[in-house]
Amino acid sequence: MAAKTQEEQRFGEMVDGMKIWSLYMPRPYPIFKQGRVEKTYSKPLWHLQDHFDPRNPSLVAPILDAFKPDFCNVHYLTGLGHNVLEEIGKRDIPVMYVMPDMALSCSKLTMFVDGKTCEKQCLTCKLSARSKRKGIRATRRIGFCAPSRANLERNARFQPLADYPMAHILNANKYPAPTMARSPSETVRFIYAGRLESAKGVDVLLSAAEMLKADFDFTFKVVGSGAAEPDLRARFDHHDWIEFTGHVPLQQAIDTIAGSDMLCIPSIWMENSPGVVIQALGMSVPVIGSDVGGIPELVRHDENGLLAQPGDVESWREALHAVLSDRARLTRFQTNAANRASEFDQDHLGAKYLAFMDEIRNFTPASSAQGNLADTSRNAASTAHAS
Repeated sequence: MAAKTQEEQRFGEMVDGMKIWSLYMPRPYPIFKQGRVEKTYSKPLWHLQDHFDPRNPSLVAPILDAFKPDFCNVHYLTGLGHNVLEEIGKRDIPVMYVMPDMALSCSKLTMFVDGKTCEKQCLTCKLSARSKRKGIRATRRIGFCAPSRANLERNARFQPLADYPMAHILNANKYPAPTMARSPSETVRFIYAGRLESAKGVDVLLSAAEMLKADFDFTFKVVGSGAAEPDLRARFDHHDWIEFTGHVPLQQAIDTIAGSDMLCIPSIWMENSPGVVIQALGMSVPVIGSDVGGIPELVRHDENGLLAQPGDVESWREALHAVLSDRARLTRFQTNAANRASEFDQDHLGAKYLAFMDEIRNFTPASSAQGNLADTSRNAASTAHAS
């Protein structure tokens, strides 16, 4: 893992029963300052170092030799250096590469620019992906896992993932349990929880809600902060039925979701597998979500919620109207959400991960299989000749 400062580095220290290495990587700034860098001209240098700096593998190699792992779980190489994958491959360590975003295919991690999803790679992303492909090919036993099928398939458009084991498994995160239960209410309580950024589409959601307030009794709670917060407050904070909470502690956010009737996730970019949706459904809170990315893999339309078109105010107005005009439908959504809670159980998901790790350990690449077959044929011919 990457350390924030040189003083925070650790070299094989035992922490809560685990041996930890934490390295301060040679960069113009630590990864923890991504997005908050004043000297923006240093960003290209940062990314070049992250792809090609020979110090990346040389710093990681001694750790691999000291710890001698039987298996490697790669979750986020950005900040440690994408070229360390080749060092893992030299030791023939099986690797599960978990993809929380589009980092394998996009230098910005999202394939989302100027409010639109990229349909193809720009030159920078092509060069970045080519460098990362070298690391993939250097690793004999590697498998790719993503919490959303959409993310897995989209990365596979730009990288040779189909040549290796692939799996769609939700993140096995454990969230704090709510400390409160939802109380009955005549007023429908909607909630948005997450970052307040333009790609999250919160303005679309609240614009749609404005169109319905004259006819229905409901409230909206907006939990979170971000770059779009000032504009959203300027546009909507004068309504007494909307409350902006700003950033709140995790437990408070979970309690607020648990006490609500419906979560709204109006993202306009390809969300991978939003943890807030999993949290909500696990607490029997149904969801209205954008029909994009991994959201429709969690929200089953008209079963545990509704799907609306991303960025389409009218589509979101219709979805909100469908809930507000039919309370029986909302009750059905809540019941169905509760019935699916077991799908998000840690043990259930952990068993899936263990099975996939075994598949990777026992994987034989097609090229290796052909090579073994050729070796067998040569040996057989040699034996026949000797006879």
